[in-house]
Amino acid sequence: MPAAEPPADRDAVRLAAARTIARALAPLPSRRLPEPSRQDQELFKLATVLKAPGSVIENPCTEWAGPFCARSSLDPFFTSLDNLRAGSAASRVTVAAFGNSLIAADRIVDVVRDDLMNLFGNGGRGLLLVDRIADYGARVRTGTSADGWQVYTVGDVKPSPVPIGLSGVVHVSNAPRARSRFAIKGETQGSLFWLDKGAGPIELRVDGKPLVQTEPKNDGHSQLTEFTLPEGAKTLELIAHKKGTIIQGLVLDRPGAGLVLDTLGVPAADASLFLTADEEAVTQQLGTRSPALVLIMLGGNEVKRLQWKRSTMDKVERDLHGFIQRVKLGSPTSACLLVGPLDAVLGPDASKPFQQRADLLEVIELERKIALAEGCAFFDLFAAMGGTGSLQRFHTKGLVHDDLVHPRGKGLDLLGALISDALLKSWSETPRAEQPEALVAAWTTLLGGAPLSNEVDPWRRAPPVALIPGDPKDPMAGGIQRLLAAARAWTPRSEEARWLVLDSGTAQPLPQPLAKDGLATLRCASLVPASNLAWEGEPCLPVTLPPLPEDLQDPMDRGGTVGAWLLAELVRQDSMLTTAESTP
Repeated sequence: MPAAEPPADRDAVRLAAARTIARALAPLPSRRLPEPSRQDQELFKLATVLKAPGSVIENPCTEWAGPFCARSSLDPFFTSLDNLRAGSAASRVTVAAFGNSLIAADRIVDVVRDDLMNLFGNGGRGLLLVDRIADYGARVRTGTSADGWQVYTVGDVKPSPVPIGLSGVVHVSNAPRARSRFAIKGETQGSLFWLDKGAGPIELRVDGKPLVQTEPKNDGHSQLTEFTLPEGAKTLELIAHKKGTIIQGLVLDRPGAGLVLDTLGVPAADASLFLTADEEAVTQQLGTRSPALVLIMLGGNEVKRLQWKRSTMDKVERDLHGFIQRVKLGSPTSACLLVGPLDAVLGPDASKPFQQRADLLEVIELERKIALAEGCAFFDLFAAMGGTGSLQRFHTKGLVHDDLVHPRGKGLDLLGALISDALLKSWSETPRAEQPEALVAAWTTLLGGAPLSNEVDPWRRAPPVALIPGDPKDPMAGGIQRLLAAARAWTPRSEEARWLVLDSGTAQPLPQPLAKDGLATLRCASLVPASNLAWEGEPCLPVTLPPLPEDLQDPMDRGGTVGAWLLAELVRQDSMLTTAESTP
């Protein structure tokens, strides 16, 4: 029989495995974020004043490597961003943002767009409307001038008499030679979405010269006419030669790589109303845009309609599922992110105007459940802006209209900054395991063999961990947190943690908030020198690290290695306890 491996050698092998895990899950230099822009810095100062703490994106895991998440729901989008950052993207990356009146005028998402374009390049203005939805407001997502059009949207009280496509808006010429003019801002590629039903020829002219003209066949289907603009073009004019011509949108994209965000916001819209759009047109046009990320910002109108007894929770659930599934039908490879509604109050006509609407929290939790069930990520905007009472704080600073529904000015900008900050941090901080198999092998080595637990799938049962105390700005603690986050084990809310990791070599009792009734299952693991035992009277598991190699100097790398070792010790202990408890 071969001689047993000395403990020191076993520790060296396990430590090498811990280093392998730490390196595999280390932050990617290419995902390092720059300093926030001046605008975002000002908005974050405003967030502090408004007690808007921000939040993190809940990003479900889609592929596991041992206890570690190797791929997540947002990975298709994050990979596209990686390609843009590396200069290896073959084409632009599109984000399709569905929403209600909050984004209909391109607010909130304009900040998200700016932040993404600052990092990944400008891919153009994307999907635009022929004319404004109403006869007022800025022309930020429309032609610069237009004449001769009737508009219909999914949010109208009366259903549209003509099919509506991806944008949720359709324009119908109400006179011959209806026109719309667009300024060209470096775009060279375009698409026209139109319905071939009673349509006359649609002419596109560039700088006054003919470019392309459609040839309608009256087959009743939505059509796509693609075109190329000459370099240096200044204006594009669309002319509908016949009354009754139906235009569902016009796309302007820049050549090459870059970020595009299509604003698909409609006043009064909810998931139910978006489902009234023509399914064939929506799926065809969404497939043409092929977004890497679908951003869905709904819920506010659902909350109001529940309060008014115009809807039911069953309908909200059914239609949101249906809307996400329609999106997947049109673009099955897209990542999706569902953003919950903001704070909602009864409004100026109520005896208590700032009383929170009754169904708000239930709708937020329902949206979260639906998002995770559909494989989408979720962002709680209500929590990010400060939870209950946040709308009143915004209003006190003049950042909400008198209807007590719609934020305005810097209030809208701040909501956009909270979303983009969470999205970019998630991209930066989400580990990307290039070789999941190697990660599994290293974890098995670190664990010292297969887990002892009788559970069917113990690999994903990493115990929830909180670091207390621990400076979140400390690179060592950051490395531990990152490793535990990759195992979906770390929680910043220590009262939810089953395990408590204390600082190395610091003899401390459990913090009082954690020592109250109801936390009897809380255990802790303590990093201790080899000569020390677990402190008497404390429910701690002593975790002794072997000497770390001298070349392991980077604090983040050290933290990841320590975090991997800690997690393995916790899982080993948990497995042994589970096995002991199940043994007769």
